Amino acid sequence: MNCITIDDEPLAHKVIKNYCEDLSFLTIEKECYSAFEAMSYLNENQVDLIFLDINMPKLKGLDFLRTLSNPPLIIVTTAYQEYAIEGYELNIIDYLLKPFSFERFLKAIGKARDQKKLMEGAQKGNSNQLTSVTNSVINTDESIFIKGDKKIHQISLNSILYLESLGSYVKIHLGHETITSLDRLTNFENMLPKKQFLRIHRSYIVALKKIQTIEGNRIKIEGVHIPIGSVYKHNLIEAIR
Repeated sequence: MNCITIDDEPLAHKVIKNYCEDLSFLTIEKECYSAFEAMSYLNENQVDLIFLDINMPKLKGLDFLRTLSNPPLIIVTTAYQEYAIEGYELNIIDYLLKPFSFERFLKAIGKARDQKKLMEGAQKGNSNQLTSVTNSVINTDESIFIKGDKKIHQISLNSILYLESLGSYVKIHLGHETITSLDRLTNFENMLPKKQFLRIHRSYIVALKKIQTIEGNRIKIEGVHIPIGSVYKHNLIEAIR
């Protein structure tokens, strides 16, 4: 796995680097001392895993994470336990409290490897069964075929209320049921018709014609309130305009 570290403390980089040197399958590609340095690197390079500190100057780690539309695997490394719940809401792999032992580090890496294998296995399995523009979706004019729950479902675009990201999974909420697919929300965003569907949050895509009300920073669809992310609000305003 190719990795980068993001931390404003040189000692933190040194600790992680030393741990990674004992694991032949991990390679530290870049040591970033700010979120802005990491942004610049990620604009030109792809990585499998980020070791991310939270308390950094100017742009905090979790705020940086929210700017990534399709983030790699994330392991948070911090001295602040109070951010744990917020971190897990952003689908991080693990939360390492400084100072952490090699044993605890190894446990977090094990989770990351398992998740990576799961994603790769899904991609390989789908490629053997379907020729698709994403890991699990084929698009037609009025419907999509989605591999989920060990089946291939044909879903009418008109029946989709909204899509919800759960890390490496996406839940497709329909009027009568919910289907879970092993895929990334960004893949759906790239595939679904832009005039019918809009990403309004890091974790949500909604069907525009299913919106009942917009109030403050949330949308209501079929009685469910869905948050509007600040970086997506302009797109929503333009869409309804």
